[in-house]
Amino acid sequence: MISTKKNLIFTVTHGRTGTTMLAEVLKLFDHIHSEHEPEPNYASIFPDIKQDPRFAIDFLKKKIKKINESKAKHYAETSNVFGKGFLIPLARMGICPNLIFLNRNFRDTAKSLYVRGSYPARTPMGQHYSSDPSAPGSLPIFDVDSLTNYQLCYWGVLDSYHRQLYAQKICTDLGKQYVWTSPGELQDFDTTMAIGKHLGLTISEPERAREQHKRVTALHHNPNRGGNNEEPEIDYGLEETEVIDRVAFFDPLFIDMVRGCVFFDSRLSGKVS
Repeated sequence: MISTKKNLIFTVTHGRTGTTMLAEVLKLFDHIHSEHEPEPNYASIFPDIKQDPRFAIDFLKKKIKKINESKAKHYAETSNVFGKGFLIPLARMGICPNLIFLNRNFRDTAKSLYVRGSYPARTPMGQHYSSDPSAPGSLPIFDVDSLTNYQLCYWGVLDSYHRQLYAQKICTDLGKQYVWTSPGELQDFDTTMAIGKHLGLTISEPERAREQHKRVTALHHNPNRGGNNEEPEIDYGLEETEVIDRVAFFDPLFIDMVRGCVFFDSRLSGKVS
């Protein structure tokens, strides 16, 4: 039976949400090993997991074994892939980490994915880092083939929010800690300290940590390179409304939660019919 005595801290998020910065911010705390996407990398096997989630078990055994090699008391990983197919298998193995639910504006996240060319199910990057509408456990939506590339990106962001809400229930049932946050909140040192405290982390030299926090948050982590000219003009409101409408036929209560979420774009006006 695989096990660990470490205080595990993982993320459930889509990506393009500040995960690289989060990994650096967590390094401010004492006795912690914090990385973004270390080996073994979830993304390397994620396409297989979407076909058969049982493949996650052997991978997670290797992951926990590698984590246990660290001498640090606390261990954090901020890979956005973990929450899309590995959380539930890990919980079934008897290990549930504390979780950080990281978000930014849904439209801004989807646009960043689109510019990067990370289209769920359609590009290599999308296949390795995003969920797939055809995979079991994904947010249901119909007529996937007719979705534009941007709509697939927006669907991917909503899918991750759906997974966050379910992961919150898992944490509550298993007595694990979780926090909701955003890159903007992590820019504030006191908020960062409060998040760490909630997750069982401490800082012995707060002034040193404050200066390091200034340096870390002043950087632009993992920026997009280049641009995407395939669809130069996108009516974001129209395309997002279509995605919301198609999802609402399966889960209208979730869509109500999306509309009430602080990360939902206020520029998207009107209601679907």
